[in-house]
Amino acid sequence: MNIFYDVTSEKWSHNQENIHLYAGVANEEIAFKEDHHQQTLVPITLFPGNRVLVVGILTSLDPKKESGIGGNLTLFQNLSLYLSDYGILAYVFTSESLLSDPMKGFLFSSATSSWNEVTVPLPDIVYNRIPKRGGEASPGFQQLISFFKGHRIHLFNPCFLDKYLMYEALTEDGSLARHLPSTIDLSEPTQLSDFFHFHKHIYLKPCKGSQGKGIYTLLEKPDGTLQFSSLKHIESYPDFSAFWDTNKASLLKRGYLAQRAVIPKKLNGHRYDYRILVHYENGFYKVTGKGVRMSQTQEITTHTPRGGKLFPYQHLQTRKLNRKLADIAQRCGIILSRKFGFLGEFSIDIGEDTSGTLFIYEVNSKPMQFDEEEIEANRLLHLKNLFIELTFPNQIIK
Repeated sequence: MNIFYDVTSEKWSHNQENIHLYAGVANEEIAFKEDHHQQTLVPITLFPGNRVLVVGILTSLDPKKESGIGGNLTLFQNLSLYLSDYGILAYVFTSESLLSDPMKGFLFSSATSSWNEVTVPLPDIVYNRIPKRGGEASPGFQQLISFFKGHRIHLFNPCFLDKYLMYEALTEDGSLARHLPSTIDLSEPTQLSDFFHFHKHIYLKPCKGSQGKGIYTLLEKPDGTLQFSSLKHIESYPDFSAFWDTNKASLLKRGYLAQRAVIPKKLNGHRYDYRILVHYENGFYKVTGKGVRMSQTQEITTHTPRGGKLFPYQHLQTRKLNRKLADIAQRCGIILSRKFGFLGEFSIDIGEDTSGTLFIYEVNSKPMQFDEEEIEANRLLHLKNLFIELTFPNQIIK
């Protein structure tokens, strides 16, 4: 069965006589129309109740881009085309387009390789991919949250995660305590001196940062001086007071945490971290992708935008490691969903020390695309299945 979009009337219709068809959470009826000459065709799958499953990918406007929409457009394109192959209507929208009457969204056309603005039904599921934290801090976003709740629209991943709040949530549970390096919040800077002098080597990370941006290390050298390092610069200070007097304004303004530096296990002289992708499925959080990132030009972070490189997970995997990663993923999913709202998808950065203990460095509620094609293919599959599971719980997924 197909539905069609008429650009002139800005209406959807379908081509199967004697069927009442409904789309999205509001059960908006799509009428039958016999003539669909030169109109955009979209194959759809009939779900229970003659329903069309509608997925809205939430992002922000970006006037610098030709399409006018921001965020990871490659991911949006891949996901919308993949869902279309399974008869699911997917579009990108913003808070502005939701408030328009009728509602507008951006549909990707494979024929023209472009995003086209069309009238769309309210979604069953909102996949939150707002690209910047500021977008979620606005009053408009809070209005969106209220709107979704009022219309019983599933919000898939409600927010970015603050690193320190994440640490607090995971620590309170207790089951993951051994996987969490000691961490303090710099909003209480009087503690930092004692913390540093106890550990001698710490990381300073922005609580609301990502991709390794803004990370520093602070190390006490054998002669008692301090080495303060970023990805590109190294500074020396005679003592902690000199370091703090110079850097406190910038650290306190942005909001940092301090974390004990884990002495990492190395391969070929370089540190490495595990990157695992996780999806919710039938009551469990399942590891759906495993990758490894290895540092190259610097040893502060392994993120590929900061010079890290891919390393095959298969060269490191064991049954024991697979089991440990699965246990961490399950506990993280349960704890963080309980604290922050349903996380259907997330990734975890996990380090390993010289004794083989695993440490959680970060949980990302809006994972970037993985460079491994197999992981990305798995991601699209599990997102599709989860969208169906959340909307039609009793549906058998093929």
